[in-house]
Amino acid sequence: MYSTTRLLKNLILKVALNVPIDNLFDYKIPSNNSIQPKQGQRIRVPFGKQEKIGFIHGIGSQTKVPASKLKPALKIIDDEPLVNNELLDLISWVANYYHYPIGEVYATAVPLYLRQEKTPKIDAMPTESFQCESHKKLTEEQEQGFKKLLSFFNQRQIVLLDGVTGSGKTELYLQSVDRNLKKNQQVLLLVPEIGLTPQIFERFQKRFGNTVSVVHSGNTYKQRAEIWLKAKQGDVCVVIGTRSAVFTPFKNLGMIIVDEEHDPSFKQQSGLCYSGRNVAIIRAKQSKIPILLGSATPSFESLMNAKKGKYKKITLKQRVFATPLPQTNIIDLRVHSQEQGLTKFLLKAIKKHIENDNQVLLYLNRRGFSPATVCSGCGYIEECPRCDTSMVLHKRNNRLVCHHCNHNKPWEKICTECGSPSSPLGEGTEQIELALKKEFPRASIVRMDRDTVNSKKQRTRLLDQAKSGTGQILLGTQMLTKGHDFPNLSMVAIVNADQGMFGSDFRSSERFAQTFVQVSGRAGRRKTVGEVFLQTYNPKNPLLNKIISQGYNAFFSEAVLDRKVPQWPPYSHLALLHAQSTQKNSVFDFLNTVRKKGDAINLGNTMLLGPVPSPIEKKAGKFRGQLLLLNTNRKELHRVLDKLCWTIKNTKKTSKVKWSLDVDPIDLS
Repeated sequence: MYSTTRLLKNLILKVALNVPIDNLFDYKIPSNNSIQPKQGQRIRVPFGKQEKIGFIHGIGSQTKVPASKLKPALKIIDDEPLVNNELLDLISWVANYYHYPIGEVYATAVPLYLRQEKTPKIDAMPTESFQCESHKKLTEEQEQGFKKLLSFFNQRQIVLLDGVTGSGKTELYLQSVDRNLKKNQQVLLLVPEIGLTPQIFERFQKRFGNTVSVVHSGNTYKQRAEIWLKAKQGDVCVVIGTRSAVFTPFKNLGMIIVDEEHDPSFKQQSGLCYSGRNVAIIRAKQSKIPILLGSATPSFESLMNAKKGKYKKITLKQRVFATPLPQTNIIDLRVHSQEQGLTKFLLKAIKKHIENDNQVLLYLNRRGFSPATVCSGCGYIEECPRCDTSMVLHKRNNRLVCHHCNHNKPWEKICTECGSPSSPLGEGTEQIELALKKEFPRASIVRMDRDTVNSKKQRTRLLDQAKSGTGQILLGTQMLTKGHDFPNLSMVAIVNADQGMFGSDFRSSERFAQTFVQVSGRAGRRKTVGEVFLQTYNPKNPLLNKIISQGYNAFFSEAVLDRKVPQWPPYSHLALLHAQSTQKNSVFDFLNTVRKKGDAINLGNTMLLGPVPSPIEKKAGKFRGQLLLLNTNRKELHRVLDKLCWTIKNTKKTSKVKWSLDVDPIDLS
């Protein structure tokens, strides 16, 4: 028997386990084993007093573990590898690049159902029948763009599809996918958020039928495992999913598409802080296949890569509809007074559009009634006792709520400091909705934010109202604005432009510009020419006027120069070391120790900045601080990170703090 051979007995299995320890664990072959060990198989092993399911990541003949302590594994679960070689290589890259324990990377990449030693029964699906709905005729600009696309694909290039809202990027996706399916190749399409998935899934399913599957957090654990295995077996042709879908194994992957590539939702913000977009690019390179990044507002990093020639860029400047891009009207809040966040000028415009049987969309990225309450006597703003932030007033249930830790209490309308009357300060979507109902009592208002949408069913119902036109006034946060097509929408209003335009983060202006273009692009996508209204106290802001008069790419060319001297991305690469503890001294003792040890190693051109308190220093009862590492050379930055992580793991200061490393952070808070 194979397992009794002398050669096999001497093999050492290098096992990845879901534990926060940055190494593989060595085990001997199970004593009663009849399965040939291979990389990517699940394996059950003893771990302390427990048993754990892990993955065979490597097989060797040597170990540093003393023979007396080297234990045999309990069972090799799979006859053949569950994780194929392509995914194994990707997992290795992710663990190395993000400096994260490889066992925990497996835990992100492999569905929980499969990590519990379960294997769903998979029935093969017919994949030969596709293109249920015929392709749409391309415009001349789309046709030229598609020819370039195919040429770049043949060269296995990274392609940036920069197309204005309504320019028909999705149709180019669909026709690109069709090309791959006819070659019996599979396609992965990544979308930033679950809220966008139903719309794009519907279009793909109409075109390609039952060969399309969707992966997102709304799937049950078993459903996710089934789709994962079907893609691996080749029984699914197209997988659409949010960022974690980048780890789906495929039998014959031919292309990857990343829609709305600029969207921050592609970046995981806790645990393994990976970028779904960046991992997708690496996967395409490793698999030697083309990747298409699509957006109306590409990230500065992608535009810079296109400028340098690393990416091939295709631009679509025209909408597929006859209507031109909407006209923008700036409402100067220094001249026009507002009541509950709305000026008379804006209300008059809303009235005109709904009387013409069109829809209006109002965007405000603040939920709740008011972002703060202020005392009329002493000026005290009610703060969360667990976070360094104000409590948000939710008037519907008359409570003050912290949006960071969810601490809440009744609103007594009395200042807790001096007992004087307390009143709302600023506006949120709940307050705007009440103001609109008062002004337009007969209008149907659809509000979409995290307070009104807490289930997939609710989201679908509200979006159906918005798309069908039964909702005359649409009001919401970013949830309502991303990628949706509202045929009857003729007017968009940005209630508070200054909220997004001015921020402490170096990306604030980029994010505002992206939001402005994305929100504006919802208006006038069919017969009626759209209008955009923007309320601001800073109507002469040069960057604001640049994007309105000359567009997003002109804005990029000017705004990116502001980052050149301080060497912010895309002129450099960043890593952010976070630390938190219930004791403030512990945070800065740890960070100062790391700083001193960091200065002692050869940093090269890496700048070590800090330590400083995080922008929100106290959150959920924990004090927070950070160190920022910056280098124009990515490889050199990672050499420093390797040394720094080794130093941190060998310092005693870690016992009182929880630390984490965020490589390529998009949020410095």
